[in-house]
Amino acid sequence: MLTLGIETSGMVGSVALVEGGQCLAASELSPSGRRHARTLVAELKSLLEQAGCRPHDCRCVAVSIGPGSFTGLRVGVVCAKTFAYAVGCPVAAVDTLQAIAANSPAEVTDVIAVMDALRGELFHARYVRRGEEWERQGEVRISSSVQVWGELVPPVRGTGPGLARGTGEFPAERLLPREFWHPRAEVVARLGERQVWAGRRDDVWSLQPFYLRRSAAEERSAEQGDSIP
Repeated sequence: MLTLGIETSGMVGSVALVEGGQCLAASELSPSGRRHARTLVAELKSLLEQAGCRPHDCRCVAVSIGPGSFTGLRVGVVCAKTFAYAVGCPVAAVDTLQAIAANSPAEVTDVIAVMDALRGELFHARYVRRGEEWERQGEVRISSSVQVWGELVPPVRGTGPGLARGTGEFPAERLLPREFWHPRAEVVARLGERQVWAGRRDDVWSLQPFYLRRSAAEERSAEQGDSIP
């Protein structure tokens, strides 16, 4: 099953084509490609040409749904939904933090995946490897870096781009190397492919990014509305 993977949750975006778990082609996105749907479509066209495939060859679209950048997630999800509708294939929503966990080296089995939530906070969740699957333990949360640090006890390892904001606060021996921190479209595609094989697919009309919190603009608007008598 040819699966298109789209990852636009953070500073390092990417797209990939995977078939039967094997990556056929992958490329990182330029900053404009992550932020603008028109450019992302051109990146996808180039990826398909690189692999010698047509849009209708895709049997699944897997997209990273968050948490992460508000703008990046919105662009990625809208693009995935539009592509899936146009070619008539299922869409699979992939937990971004799970995609980070699944990027871990083979010997690692227990991680806390972390993304920057801004305002001095981190999105994070713990994942444990069960065979080829990564199972989330509990809910995705927003916490301070100090709170996350307190959970990095053996055998748990820390990973994810959120660590870049405060690596000095974390014990270095508990962190994975930086090359494993960023979610990749190749991993998103593999996870989405497995979800569809297992009969788990998402509705192309109702699928939304998983923001976890409102944007700063929305919070300011709510506060101003509350102050109006």
